[in-house]
Amino acid sequence: MSLSHPLHAEAPRAPSFALPALAFFWGLAESTVFFIAPDVLLTRLALTDYRRALVAAGWALAGSLIGGTLLWFAASQGDMQVLLRAADWVPGISRDMIIRAAQALQTHGLGALFTGVFTAQPYKVYALHAGAQQIALVPFLLASLAARLCGFAATSAVAWGLARIFGEHARPATKLRLHIYAWSVFYGVYFAVTR
Repeated sequence: MSLSHPLHAEAPRAPSFALPALAFFWGLAESTVFFIAPDVLLTRLALTDYRRALVAAGWALAGSLIGGTLLWFAASQGDMQVLLRAADWVPGISRDMIIRAAQALQTHGLGALFTGVFTAQPYKVYALHAGAQQIALVPFLLASLAARLCGFAATSAVAWGLARIFGEHARPATKLRLHIYAWSVFYGVYFAVTR
């Protein structure tokens, strides 16, 4: 049988460590000091391969949980006022947002993490307040895992669905441009309203 037969059309790609490393460090950075969510990377991947986006989401989640743990320990052991002043310098975080996150955790407990994910509230603020409020680390991490995974999967699913509906015949370069435009508009509006 010829190798040009459809069953042999494409050999599996060799595993690459670049994408897992990028997703992991993006998740770690965004959960501590960076201000662009890993969803940008995940939705880009989901435009062509939802499974690949979910694998990257797992790596971003691992990095995010490590970052959340670091902030939890910093807030539970350190000077919370210093940490909150530092957080206020991160683009996309306002004093009102910091106060709302503290109140949400006090009122709703760890369920506030799910609300935060779907209202674009930075995870790092919740991690700081969870440590300061002495919320136990293991329940915090379990809630973080569930909330962040739901968020990553949801944005990836939306990107994949939109690519299937509207971009079935679009060129890859067109999809990439639309992806960049959509996230540029989102972050432009987000940064405008959070300061």
